Amino acid sequence: MIKQSKVTMKNLADELEISVSVVSRILSGKGAAYRISEETQKRVQETAAKRGFTVNQLARGLRLQRTHTIGLLMPDISNSIFSMIARSAEKAFRRNGYSTILCDTANDGEVEKQALGLLHDRSVDGILMAPVGGESQYIKAIFNHGFPIVLVDRFLDDLKIPYVTSNNYQGAYDGVLHLIDHGHRHIGFLQGIPDSKPSSERLRGYRQALQDHQIPFDARMVQGGKFEDHDGYISAQILLNYAERPTALFSCSSVAALGAMKACMEMNLRVPEDVSLIGFDEYPYASLLATPLTTIAQQTGALGEGASQMLLDWLDSGNPPESASVVLDTELHVRASVARVSNSEK
Repeated sequence: MIKQSKVTMKNLADELEISVSVVSRILSGKGAAYRISEETQKRVQETAAKRGFTVNQLARGLRLQRTHTIGLLMPDISNSIFSMIARSAEKAFRRNGYSTILCDTANDGEVEKQALGLLHDRSVDGILMAPVGGESQYIKAIFNHGFPIVLVDRFLDDLKIPYVTSNNYQGAYDGVLHLIDHGHRHIGFLQGIPDSKPSSERLRGYRQALQDHQIPFDARMVQGGKFEDHDGYISAQILLNYAERPTALFSCSSVAALGAMKACMEMNLRVPEDVSLIGFDEYPYASLLATPLTTIAQQTGALGEGASQMLLDWLDSGNPPESASVVLDTELHVRASVARVSNSEK
């Protein structure tokens, strides 16, 4: 009995009259990323299957010291912005031949620390994460050893880690300006996690908009500490029970804005007739609510795609990206949740 020789990528390349690199890219799942035609991809895959050729990913990973897995850490996957970021990032990684391990850190620093350790121990090739905020020494310890980490949506001032984020300052400024242009001067602010970059930047935009229009800043008008609906509900109740009730609320999160809407309903206050409301982030059903919600929309797909590409480029080249930060514009989506107030209501 004649022993059949092992089929190699070079055998396939010679048979198909294409380069070995093209065969390698297609069989490693990177054909689309390198813009190889679907016809060529199909020919290579069919010929490989016919010849009984399989790519031994384990052996390949050991040879290249790669596992072709990426760790993806999101602070709250139930929040639509993070689920959309995760989805676009995972698609980009899969398109380039990487599997993804997704961890939900529940906006908890201790959970985040444990997840980072787990992913590092599992020898993932890199990590894409939206950090909880606050304590960051455990992230710094991994990053400073040359481990590829890219941040998305949130970033940390004290670390030189590459990131892709939104212009949270300008987005909040534009939203508060929209309220001011409609006559509002008593504007409550529902903040997110205070030491997270998005929340602090949105607060800065809120304060600057007030200052630019000679409206005094009142610290009592800032309430909340999370991006969640229950936090928005409680914070709105506090603000709307003031003797001098705010005529408008700006929420750092559209999820928290839904909680504020619930508080208004229970207090028999109408949106926008009694209280105007804006939420940061484009909630998927914002336009379908009984009172469609005015929002500050982020480019969630571009956030996930941009951050994942930054990490992929790092892994391909072996060097951190030259452009260490990308800031994307936001857009004000005007709907029915903001009303104009008269001088007597200001």
